Amino acid sequence: MAPMAETVVAYFDYLCPFAWRGAEVADMVAVPLGLTFEWRHFSIYQADHGAGNGWQLWNAPIDHDDPMGSRGLQPFLASCAARRQGPEGFDRFRLGLLRARHAEGRPLHRTTSLQVAEAAGLRLARFEADLADPELRTCLAQEHHQGAVRDVFGTPTFAFVSGHLAYFRVRELPVDEGEAVRLFGAFRDLLERYPYLETVRRPRPRRN
Repeated sequence: MAPMAETVVAYFDYLCPFAWRGAEVADMVAVPLGLTFEWRHFSIYQADHGAGNGWQLWNAPIDHDDPMGSRGLQPFLASCAARRQGPEGFDRFRLGLLRARHAEGRPLHRTTSLQVAEAAGLRLARFEADLADPELRTCLAQEHHQGAVRDVFGTPTFAFVSGHLAYFRVRELPVDEGEAVRLFGAFRDLLERYPYLETVRRPRPRRN
């Protein structure tokens, strides 16, 4: 019997281009490294603007004209609705919506979510009905708070069963699966070999 895949919890935000690239890397390494990724929602906007003032993204109204999907609320709710149709459909939807935003530059409107849901093979009638369920906002609030309790501050953040978790930021995608496997393996090895290492960050070139 083949060993069960190890589960890695991944916190992500549809607004974040680094979360998109991290999701692409995770998609490339899951099978060769024997990993299953459990994707949880974490709002960068909430973390940056909601702390201390009582404002909560999950209680905000939907702004249908905002290309960022009401500061990320609309795609989060659509994501929770997609997840109700099973892990495979959810993974297709999640990657599809991240690519629609960051590879194709499409707005995070409801229309985009519906188009991505259809392309992912989801049942649209159920998807639209689930989008109206207020429990989706509770789901988002719970997942965001789970990340906040673990001191997540950016996306994507990967949490391993060993207890190590870290922000993973790449400015471009690996050239192929082999490079992605080496990159993610080195990332994990760095966390586990040197638990006292907190930050590795390259300086950014100055721009005129």
